[in-house]
Amino acid sequence: MFDEDGNQMVDKKEFLVLEEIFRKKKDKKEVSEDVQRLEQQPLHGKTETTLLVHFFGENGKAELKFEDFYKFMDNLQTEVLEIEFLSYSHGMSTISEEDFARILLRYTSVNDVTGYLENVRHSIPDEKGITFEEFRSFFQFLNNLEDFAIAMQMYNFANRSIGQEEFTRAVFVATGIKLSRHLVNIVFKIFDEDHDDRLSHKEFIGVMKDRLLRRDRGFRVEEKFVSFKSCLKKELSSK
Repeated sequence: MFDEDGNQMVDKKEFLVLEEIFRKKKDKKEVSEDVQRLEQQPLHGKTETTLLVHFFGENGKAELKFEDFYKFMDNLQTEVLEIEFLSYSHGMSTISEEDFARILLRYTSVNDVTGYLENVRHSIPDEKGITFEEFRSFFQFLNNLEDFAIAMQMYNFANRSIGQEEFTRAVFVATGIKLSRHLVNIVFKIFDEDHDDRLSHKEFIGVMKDRLLRRDRGFRVEEKFVSFKSCLKKELSSK
């Protein structure tokens, strides 16, 4: 959208327009005024945040490649997930299956969370745990939930639920992410309400879409994440 000259890179002024739009809602007239104002600004000054220096160098002349920005966002997302994972792992290399279920069910409209947790507790007598790689892969998958939902919809049209092997294959085909057998088994234990070892569209997609919507609308970061988020927000919006 903002690569005006089509060179597969974004320069500093192009990026500042993007940052301004993210910082507050704007109509077309305001965006046009922002572009004109930024074109008249020198590249040095109050806009020299640490983030801008990282992307565009100290003189602001460097250009940001898509691959570099993607890598930055991927690393940032991984660090945020790692903070959450470590808050449950207490220094161990895994979190419990029950804690994984608890994290997934946050921000959902599920009334009987205890019932879901009981399903996991009784279905997984020998606790193996969820590693960070498994944890990260699942949330990467959730970021591509819409693509997977299309595959699930095919089963829904045929009035069919989906088994673990079909679920794993559909995730990989739709998102390119391969979930471990253990992780998929845990997901089924959490969401398989009728205990037939198959998931319906309603049992999984419905709950996960609801989770994403509720998280985005009413997200309240726990106290331990506030300083991290505030720091990032300051970097992105400071002038």
